[in-house]
Amino acid sequence: MRTHSRKAWPPFLAVAVLAALGLFVLDGIAAGVVLLAALLGVIGAAIYALAGENDEETTGGIGVRASFWL
Repeated sequence: MRTHSRKAWPPFLAVAVLAALGLFVLDGIAAGVVLLAALLGVIGAAIYALAGENDEETTGGIGVRASFWL
C-alpha cells in the first residue's frame, strides 16, 4: 500500500503533449527523436506511478507468493 499521496497524471500528461508534438508538428528525424523520448517518458512515468506500491498487498493471482513447495 502506498504510504503517501502521489498524483500520477501530470507525468503522463507531459508525455502525451510530447507525443502529440512528435506526431503532428515535427517531421523526419526530429519527430523520431521526440517520439523516442516520449516512449522513454511513458516508461518513466509508469515507474514513478508504481513506486512505493507494496506487492504483498495485492489481490492475489497465480504468480503472487507462489511456491513450488506447498
